[in-house]
Amino acid sequence: MKRSFIEEFEQSLHTGNLPEPDIKACIGILVQDATNRRLIEGVAVQLELQPIFLTANQATPEALIQCELIVADEPDARSIRTLLSQREETGEGVNPAVVAVVPRTPDSVYSYDKSELSFDGILPLPQTPAPVVAQLGLILYSHRAFARRYQDALEELSLNRRIFRSVTSGISVADATRSDLPLIYVNPAFEVMTGYSFEEVQGRNCRFLQNGERDQAAITLIREALRDGRETVAVLKNFRKDGSAFWNELSLSPIRNRDGALTHFVGIQNDVTARVEFEAALRESEKLAAVGRLASSIAHEINNPLESVMNLLYLAERSDAVVDSRTYLQMADRELQRVKLITSQSLRFYKQSTRPQAIACTELADSVLDLYHSKLQNSRVAVERRGRSAQSIVCMESEIRQVLNNLVGNAVDAMHGQGGKLLVRTREATEWRSGERGVAITVADTGSGMAPETLRSMYKAFYTTKGIGGTGLGLWISSEIVARHRGRLIVRSSQRPGASGTVFQLFLPFQGLTP
Repeated sequence: MKRSFIEEFEQSLHTGNLPEPDIKACIGILVQDATNRRLIEGVAVQLELQPIFLTANQATPEALIQCELIVADEPDARSIRTLLSQREETGEGVNPAVVAVVPRTPDSVYSYDKSELSFDGILPLPQTPAPVVAQLGLILYSHRAFARRYQDALEELSLNRRIFRSVTSGISVADATRSDLPLIYVNPAFEVMTGYSFEEVQGRNCRFLQNGERDQAAITLIREALRDGRETVAVLKNFRKDGSAFWNELSLSPIRNRDGALTHFVGIQNDVTARVEFEAALRESEKLAAVGRLASSIAHEINNPLESVMNLLYLAERSDAVVDSRTYLQMADRELQRVKLITSQSLRFYKQSTRPQAIACTELADSVLDLYHSKLQNSRVAVERRGRSAQSIVCMESEIRQVLNNLVGNAVDAMHGQGGKLLVRTREATEWRSGERGVAITVADTGSGMAPETLRSMYKAFYTTKGIGGTGLGLWISSEIVARHRGRLIVRSSQRPGASGTVFQLFLPFQGLTP
């Protein structure tokens, strides 16, 4: 059974194992009554303390802090407490334990008000030596234990400060108890990364690093984390003091006190500009690869109706009947409208979105399927479309179109040479983890399915099962796009004979990005 503090002290008295001080311990005595002064001197010897007799004029802070314990008449004890209070507030070290000597009352019980609780002890005198030894011994024991803990905490704080100052990542601390979350600390790495000194950023909200560029998806993630008092990681564009831009990977963490109240936010910043630029180059590479894969399909899609138009115009030219000629021209016009649609969808696919906008998911899905129309027919793939959601989502249209193009293209490739069925369905849904409402887009095929190893590695950059025909970037980029839209991409796949296939479900919140 764990012993109480008092039991540990009583055991130390019997064994003589009081915690040893780091230096020779002294007791300061400022007591006017000669009898009481001799009594305390005798007790000091028993406690192995060096007695030092003080006068009121000698009670300076420099002299007092040389003592581990001070026993003084109550008025002098108050003065000593006042002298030492400022030193204690500034954290300059552990003050001596101060014990106030008061006249012993007839009933041997001393009552005191709350203002006197600032003393480490109250010693009624006169009384026999034994209880004085016990009382001062207990005060000394607790004071030394506190001093040890204080020193350990001081060393730990010093170590933490050295760590904060030596790490290469930028560290910032914001006060969560004040409005606008002002910065109260940044380490040298933050100063080097941003070009701002601590004096220049102290008391400011760190949004000044955005330099007015508030239209970033990552800022939405940060705002929500600050509002909910939770962790998050986001990559956002910041600007140094000299105006140059850099990409900052911010890891934000809340700090709470013992009562669970939020007190601070700690931000860890890393300059990931090189990584972001490299990933942007990879995304552009995948974009170009996707364009190349679609080129043959688009050529077929345009060539077939153009051939029909040429044949229909030939028939109209040779026909003597006006009614027949009009019919041939109307049919040719419909084919030209199809060419126009294909061209429009192609241009929308190649065109990069510059800002989020509202668009219906059924429209996104249909535009991708239209581009694969001929390839689906040639591959003997039957398409089933189910559009149950008419509500729009706010997204980067070109990015979500790229994700759907990748999913549909992979599904068609999985059914190459054997044919099959492709299901594309849109419906309103709720993300079960967050409760957020949005749209679920399902892309399912009856192809060969994926092996467990493929399922584990498919989101890794450059991982491909298509040999030289694949870049290994499609699903990796798609997963990043979905994450930026605060969405979720899940997959189920089977290779069982007669029941093979793959199902991808893409969830996108209605307000994934702020327009």
